[in-house]
Amino acid sequence: MSIDMNMKHILAAALLAGGIGIAGTAGAQQLAGVAVGQLRWELVDLTPDDGITPWIGMNSYATQSYASVYDQEGNEIDGVRIDRYGTTGFDNGYASMQANAQPDAANVLLTVHSGYGYVSANRSFRFILSPNTQVHFYADADMWATPEAPGVSWPNALAELYGSLPGYNDGERFMQSLRLTDGTLHDTLTVSASSQGEWVNGYLALDAYAVAESHAAPVPEPATYGMLLGGLGLLALVGRRRRIG
Repeated sequence: MSIDMNMKHILAAALLAGGIGIAGTAGAQQLAGVAVGQLRWELVDLTPDDGITPWIGMNSYATQSYASVYDQEGNEIDGVRIDRYGTTGFDNGYASMQANAQPDAANVLLTVHSGYGYVSANRSFRFILSPNTQVHFYADADMWATPEAPGVSWPNALAELYGSLPGYNDGERFMQSLRLTDGTLHDTLTVSASSQGEWVNGYLALDAYAVAESHAAPVPEPATYGMLLGGLGLLALVGRRRRIG
């Protein structure tokens, strides 16, 4: 076998190792982002003549942020999780993800180049509500999503505000969610809960979530680009020597 054929095999191996083809779609990607925050509430006195002033007590309960990406065969490539305020995430040839949870906000950013990925940030609270009181909770949601191409797998951006009254009125639940697959959206999430003639304990959470799937090849790492450039350089050198000889 001639020297120039060996060099071509080396270059082909580098191309395969990097997961790209001459006419591949390595640049394809799906993007999504969600920001949920500015949590606030409004109290309504259901029985103004009962002598009880409407009141609510709010306490932080839990914080969770996580992100994972899998290749097209279902093998996990990377994954992270934290249960405190702050930011977590990763950036590799398959996806770039970031999740951030703060005292009254949850934000996520997702870019999937290849495979399947999801990212989430969650903030939850416990509250105590006075008797004969209704509470309206509000949270602002900003969302955007960009599919890699029309008709190809679509990203999903999801914002949720939800909760329950455990042990009261059969564990009454309340939820509102917004989902986006393309474009941008700004809206306000609203849920409500009511007590009757007793103090009640409640649970409230806000969640930012994004998921996407792409069938494109993963983006080559910088080291792979180096291999490709090196292979091209060797091919050029061999071709030059053959011409000189």
